[in-house]
Amino acid sequence: MSKSAVVISTKTKPPKRSLAEKLGITLVGGGKARGSDLVMALVMFLPAFLVLIFLGTYPIITALISAFQRRPMFDPSGVVWVGLENFISVFQHPQLWNAFSNDIVLTIASISIQTVIGIAVALLLQQQFTGHNILRGFVLFSYVFPVAVAAIIWRFMLSDSVGIIHHLIDAWRLPIPNTWFASPKTAMPTVVMVTAWKYFPFMVITFLARLQTIDVTLYEAAKVDGANALQRFWYITLPMLMPVIVIVLLLRTIWTFNNWEIVALLTQGGPVYSTITPPILVYNTLFKEFSLGRAAAISVLMTAVLLVAMVFYLRAYNRSEESLS
Repeated sequence: MSKSAVVISTKTKPPKRSLAEKLGITLVGGGKARGSDLVMALVMFLPAFLVLIFLGTYPIITALISAFQRRPMFDPSGVVWVGLENFISVFQHPQLWNAFSNDIVLTIASISIQTVIGIAVALLLQQQFTGHNILRGFVLFSYVFPVAVAAIIWRFMLSDSVGIIHHLIDAWRLPIPNTWFASPKTAMPTVVMVTAWKYFPFMVITFLARLQTIDVTLYEAAKVDGANALQRFWYITLPMLMPVIVIVLLLRTIWTFNNWEIVALLTQGGPVYSTITPPILVYNTLFKEFSLGRAAAISVLMTAVLLVAMVFYLRAYNRSEESLS
């Protein structure tokens, strides 16, 4: 018998693994899940999963289809396929590019402020001092406020007729532009300020949770090597926070870019279209011009912009994870 035949005869086939073993599913106690358990889990999971898939995909598909149709809101039988006509009409809209540029400015400015304040406050709350738990609760004050309530309160506070902030600036003769929502030069910075105030606690919560998972021995070793506080932040804290920062920036970019409530309640896109954004433009196109097709076309353009941004964020996330490994 040849040597090769002996080698072949001694080989044994590996035992077949169940689907649960291939997926790495184990029980809480460490035991392997049986096939019947996996089937029961799928039976319990699939109905809710299918409902979520339907609720997530149906609006997207409907919006995509509507973007290529002329759909009168009050005459469902008058639907006509128009191809790219809605997109051509939207690109000719005099406020389209102004709306997108305003939204990009609002998104970048507000999330930049939120990130800087969020990191600073999270580092402060990470320290142990008397009353730090109470202060953590106060930080959430603006975030738990309903958006409508927060926007209306700020609108009254900055009003040039009944606003307390407006009257205090006048009474104390402070060198601050006191036009707020009345001037195109100050309307967008005011919206940015209110947006940053409303949502920076989300950054604080996320960054604080990440800070509490960083191994303190890294800081102790850095202190032994003579690193000061700024060096410890730059070489330890910031790299450890970077993956979380990128994901939070992605989420806040999507939420801010699509935000309608704050701008609508504060300025309604004015004055002189200085704060108009694509969500406001979609609202006006749908409920004032009654054009569902053009509104859907603007929504598709918004989605395309966010998809491009998402690609850059995910690449940045991968680089931050690689730098840690």
